[in-house]
Amino acid sequence: MKRVVCAPRPFLARRWASSAPYTTPEALNILNNHFSPAVPRAPKNNNIVVSHAKGVWITDVNGKKWLDCQTGIGVTSTGHCHPHVIDAVTEQVRLGIHLQQNCTISQPVLRLLEKLNEVTMPGISRFFFNVSGSEAVESAVKLARHETGKTNVIVFQGGFHGRSAGTMAMTTSKYVYRVGYGPLPSGVHVAKFPFCFHCTGTTGPDWTQKKQCCGSAIESIHTLFREGCHPSETAAIVIEPVLGEGGYVPTPPGFLRQLRRICDENNIMLVMDEVQSGVGRTGKFFAVEHEEGVTPDIIVFAKAIASGLPLSGIATRPEYMKKSPPGSMGGTYGANAVSAAAAVATIEVIQQEKLLENATARGEQLQAGLRAIARKYPGVIADVRGKGCMVGLEFAYPTGSGFSGAVTQACMDHGALLLLTTGWRETIRFIPALVMSKEEMDEVIQRFEKGLEVALKEWKGVGPVELPQSCCGGKC
Repeated sequence: MKRVVCAPRPFLARRWASSAPYTTPEALNILNNHFSPAVPRAPKNNNIVVSHAKGVWITDVNGKKWLDCQTGIGVTSTGHCHPHVIDAVTEQVRLGIHLQQNCTISQPVLRLLEKLNEVTMPGISRFFFNVSGSEAVESAVKLARHETGKTNVIVFQGGFHGRSAGTMAMTTSKYVYRVGYGPLPSGVHVAKFPFCFHCTGTTGPDWTQKKQCCGSAIESIHTLFREGCHPSETAAIVIEPVLGEGGYVPTPPGFLRQLRRICDENNIMLVMDEVQSGVGRTGKFFAVEHEEGVTPDIIVFAKAIASGLPLSGIATRPEYMKKSPPGSMGGTYGANAVSAAAAVATIEVIQQEKLLENATARGEQLQAGLRAIARKYPGVIADVRGKGCMVGLEFAYPTGSGFSGAVTQACMDHGALLLLTTGWRETIRFIPALVMSKEEMDEVIQRFEKGLEVALKEWKGVGPVELPQSCCGGKC
């Protein structure tokens, strides 16, 4: 039989014939014709076709540079193409790429297990690896249900835990993640997140006072216990210690201790979803460490753990997982050798370059700069919040007005890449690399202010609104 050779498609033929990078028109044509439209651009009109990225800078095919405060949604915390990570990855590619965890024992995974045991809090010393954050959250829920013999899971308003079927049921940060994909798995119940700035006990912005939780969020858990999610049926409480997609909102002091107590009293596993807040982002290796005396039962990590290579996992107490029979946990690409090598190098960079300290210093610098801008534009910026290099800025504009999107677009035009949060507030998030210098952070602040000035001049939508005043002392 004569072999039929298909002619290559035009855009593929061009690649085979030339090593020149795609131009912006060529790239957009390919995306529009062949890539899923379900993946949005961020900001909306972001058509940056990258030539290369290094440190905190991204350069497009036309030679224009941007300061990157998106970091691939909190992934490239050691900066783009850190030399130590590149060396580790290059070496491992030469030694072996896919050394599957059921079939082999790879050196990078052994080193990673030792490194993770070194940086996690006392009492957490057993690990399991996945590829994506959604998978790791699913693994945490799976372990909690198997360990406790119970089924229900409590999550919080505004939380984002993934886009798989199970994690869609747990995600409440934005309706678009769930609409049209039901029925979703049952057994998920939603409690109130302690968003102090918008709690009914709040009378306005206070960026300096450390508030203790008023108790309304904790009361919502007890309400769930009474009305539809009894402790005898509840396997886990899953929370982001700093709410991510829902607005970059840190839990108030004391809240996680109260959750720990509730879990201890009711044989419920406390799960910290640190997919976005972990691996040094907040100035601690895990954000839960900001709350003294709280050790979770499971920590979920992903994103920044391997500086851009796909790796995620869960960290737990040594007594757990013993009930899990062989074969009940696994995955083809989990614990990939190259990703594990990148993760070891990432942790070494964090330690050797003192990136936890730098994240704290740069975060304080960023928040101080943003608050200074807020004072120059009274009534425009409602709140500045966060920990370390995980900072949110909320505008006093009506939800859905689109003002925050206009600002990120204007900032992109001035060479700074920022992201929105996906919650219902008009909020921008700053997620710079932990290697960012003081001078580079100053430039981020300056470029943000230029973008804000342009957005304010060109804005034709609804103006800012006054914050609601408390009527009941925060107890409703």
